[in-house]
Amino acid sequence: MNYFRYKLIESVGRVSSGIIKLPYNEVLSATSHLEREGSTTIYVKKLGQLSAFLLNFSSFRFIKKVDRNFQAEFLGNVSMMLRSGVPLISALEEAAAGSDKPDFELYIKEIIFNIQGGASFSEAAEKYRHVFSDTSIQLIRLGEETGRLSETLMDASEHLKRIQKIISDTKQALIYPGFVFGVMGGGLLFWFWFVVPKIISLFTQMDVTLPALTVFLISLSSLVQDNILSIILGPAICIPTIIFSCKKNRRFRKTTDIILLKLPISSSIISASNLAFITEYLSLLLNVGIDIIRSVEILQGSMKNEVYREQLTEIMAGIKRGSGIAESFKKASIFPTFVVRMIHVGEQSGSLPEQLVTIAKDYREKLSVLVASIGKIIEPVVITIAGAMFAVIIAGLFLPIYDLVSTLSTR
Repeated sequence: MNYFRYKLIESVGRVSSGIIKLPYNEVLSATSHLEREGSTTIYVKKLGQLSAFLLNFSSFRFIKKVDRNFQAEFLGNVSMMLRSGVPLISALEEAAAGSDKPDFELYIKEIIFNIQGGASFSEAAEKYRHVFSDTSIQLIRLGEETGRLSETLMDASEHLKRIQKIISDTKQALIYPGFVFGVMGGGLLFWFWFVVPKIISLFTQMDVTLPALTVFLISLSSLVQDNILSIILGPAICIPTIIFSCKKNRRFRKTTDIILLKLPISSSIISASNLAFITEYLSLLLNVGIDIIRSVEILQGSMKNEVYREQLTEIMAGIKRGSGIAESFKKASIFPTFVVRMIHVGEQSGSLPEQLVTIAKDYREKLSVLVASIGKIIEPVVITIAGAMFAVIIAGLFLPIYDLVSTLSTR
């Protein structure tokens, strides 16, 4: 992309001037672009490297990845306009103009400039991976090659919506237990920091002989009193550190994924989520005609879970060696027998994409059921743990008060 200073007479007779960023190297190409709507250029000059650097610096903006739901809506709108006979560039302009996001509209304008400069839609989109996912780019390229761009764009839109549903359901299912236990921990901390010391002062004034359990609770309360800042700041520092490490350190992320896959509740949620994700991706890619090795390769690049990513690497290596698809999945021990059997049936009958669609639908439904019932699943656990904790607190703090009252009443 280069900057050009221009002055022209528009088709309505008005004179306008300014600086424009275009995907051309030659002044002649920039002139043709500026005159495409009937304008007449007075002059066009390509800016030098220093001027271009200063303009790029002044227009710097942080690149933020486009939301998956927003991307799905945009691709769906473009697809519908293409089906109605609207040209691609007009469809992109109209869909971007209705987005109410200036940054996104600017990215689409730059993509349009690239297309007008001779690039294909997929080539232009590939330069904006924060706007279009890898799968969307693959589907755009396939649509251009087959002449079915409107269909593949709609496939990409529906796929992104299903993937977003899987991800949002997974987050919802994992956040709820964390929130519940966090609230319980906060309540317990409040008890030991504020309530217990008030009761301890009563025992001190009455000079009461305390049982071992009460002494233990008093010691615990003193520990909380002495380290209240560390207890509060510890999670506030550790949680962001863990999140940052998971994003930046692959080995740490893998360790975290292994731990989560071994815990009772999170293992069911993460397994259902990743299996729905894998089968959804594979079914889409195979349905549009991408070969199995390339499909697994694209899928592997989209996987966030390191355990499943490594298994997909092994599966891809097995298929390249000549092993069957089902056989390669079977060797990856984290895939259930049901999944392997369905893949085997699809491989033998030539209906693998259809079988994967069935598996993906089944696991999406399982995940939805898990999300809907997660409260019922952890409710007995929460009640049991909360009941046990507060039973210990009551036994340790209120029974000595009862003994004290009983002793005073007998005097």
